[in-house]
Amino acid sequence: MSVTAYVAMTFEFQREGDQWLGQCLELGTATFGDSVDEVADELADLVQLHLNSLEDVGERERFFATHAIPVFLDHAPQEVTRPLRINAGSVFTQVRPIAVGLQTQRHETALA
Repeated sequence: MSVTAYVAMTFEFQREGDQWLGQCLELGTATFGDSVDEVADELADLVQLHLNSLEDVGERERFFATHAIPVFLDHAPQEVTRPLRINAGSVFTQVRPIAVGLQTQRHETALA
């Protein structure tokens, strides 16, 4: 049985010429586009694909543990405290919750 859980991923955005570059700091996944909203949406989709790929090869839970990424069960975090890099200029960050499915049996084992 699968339950929905959430992880908080840090997105960093930077303007480069007439384009915006977005990167997930935890995964290194990146994309670019004409607006921050476009980049944020595309980046969220790419992060979901990346996390699904980690799950497909059985590495997602290990990745979360290795990189101290907290998993929030059954609710999206309303506020996440995480040290963020602050750069001068046109760089800013946002922490965005991403839904992930957890297998109940695997999750109970991880909590034991």
